[in-house]
Amino acid sequence: MFSCKSHAVKAVILAGSAMLLQACGNSSDAPEEKVIIKAAPKLSNDATAYANEAWKFMNVVDTLVYEKQSGVLEEQVRKPARKLSTDWRINVKMTDSVTEGKFALCRKALTSLDIWARTVIEGDANAVQKQADYERDKKQCEGAIANPELGNTDPKKIGV
Repeated sequence: MFSCKSHAVKAVILAGSAMLLQACGNSSDAPEEKVIIKAAPKLSNDATAYANEAWKFMNVVDTLVYEKQSGVLEEQVRKPARKLSTDWRINVKMTDSVTEGKFALCRKALTSLDIWARTVIEGDANAVQKQADYERDKKQCEGAIANPELGNTDPKKIGV
């Protein structure tokens, strides 16, 4: 008697499992989505490229901050500055074939521009000091770009 119940329970479990597996295999007759494979963006570990890009960007957008155009600063200054700075931090590392050297000053200037833009948006009383910080950092960036031999340094030649 016990054995009949046990066989019946096993049969129900087996039948249920078979239906569950069949249901998982063919969920619908919807067409499969095609996966599009795109080429990866060309990454650079050259701080010179990032420094020059930062320099161009700052010279184009800092007028918006000087003119206190609060309505556009978030989208046209802060977001692009943070993206460029983040890409730079990710792609240019001390272990790469080149290191930043003085070009790191341009990344610092980008950060100063972002901070200054934020203080202008918020109407912060420190905006004048943040502007002065940005102008100092931008001038140092200009010096680094004007003297690229102080920029990228081959790590193999450091200390030689």
